[in-house]
Amino acid sequence: MGRDWRVDTLRGYFLVLMTLGHFPNPLARFTEYSFGYAAAPDGFVFMAGLVSAWVYLPVGQKRGPSAMTAKIFRRTRVVYLCHVVLITLGVVFTFQSGVQSFRASHPLQSFVLGSLLLQQGGFDKILPMYCIFLAFTPIVLKQFTKGRAWLIGVVSAGLWAVSQAGLGDNSHRIPWMDLGTFNVCAWQAYFVAGQYLGYRRVSSTDFSVLKSRTLLAACIVIAALLMVDRHLFWLVGHQPLLGFSGHPNHNPVRFLDAACLGYILWWIPRDVDWKLMEFRLFKFFNLLGGHSLQVFMFSMLIARFEAHTITMLPLAAKLVLTILTLLSLALPAWIHQMFQTSRSQDSPAAALQLETQSAS
Repeated sequence: MGRDWRVDTLRGYFLVLMTLGHFPNPLARFTEYSFGYAAAPDGFVFMAGLVSAWVYLPVGQKRGPSAMTAKIFRRTRVVYLCHVVLITLGVVFTFQSGVQSFRASHPLQSFVLGSLLLQQGGFDKILPMYCIFLAFTPIVLKQFTKGRAWLIGVVSAGLWAVSQAGLGDNSHRIPWMDLGTFNVCAWQAYFVAGQYLGYRRVSSTDFSVLKSRTLLAACIVIAALLMVDRHLFWLVGHQPLLGFSGHPNHNPVRFLDAACLGYILWWIPRDVDWKLMEFRLFKFFNLLGGHSLQVFMFSMLIARFEAHTITMLPLAAKLVLTILTLLSLALPAWIHQMFQTSRSQDSPAAALQLETQSAS
């Protein structure tokens, strides 16, 4: 399948929101959980699952399951190496900064545990989770193609259910282990849901999500109520009735809100995309989304720097620096785009490989 403008644009938008959430800045409070209980990582992980099915299933159809598995594991290796780079830089930075932490006191142990995905300090917690999801992707996609989507659905729902009871969370009994903010057992539900929809799209060109005006109206009402509840304190001075929390793992309402928002977005006519393509802001989002791994890596590096430099600045300086930070996200996307162009001129086969890697 070719690239999808809306998917890339949404991924770019989510990358911008996640970047704003990773360092103190005056725009963060307007962009974190603005639409309710769901946030940018929800959509980003779902999109990753969707695109993984779009990219790898055609490989299996044309060249067989072994080729598909090999391609997935190559991508997993790239993502894992990116994670190791971030872990290494995080350990070095923490050690040199003099901040009192486990990383500073035990840098070698932190590196080893981080490389084993057993300690996920810092902001770069999505990549370890993505590595795990990709590692299981060959199994999931093969079960889909064998008509066992129901089995994957049962397993995924079961893992999500037990995660609500704490499976996959950190334990005080193992103080050296830090599994990060994202409970893998909970967040796999987003990834698997995206993979299933991607599989249905690839396996049947005329597949379409049920388009129901009644369901759309229900989603709009639910999303509106959850957005009001999320901002209840700001509106009337009361705490949210459903116990809003930025913790991403233990609130089923968050998953419901993400599903409703996703369905509303899907209902937007494709004609709107053609109009939005004319705006530079959406072109910017689309550029970032088309090179998501490179942009995410860069955003994590710059966020570490900003977290320790922006705090003491006056408000106006913070705002200017925040805008410059967001604009700088285009740099890794442009560099990777130029690299792709150069490779495509040298070798069409290499260009195709880079294109599929960027898509995933």
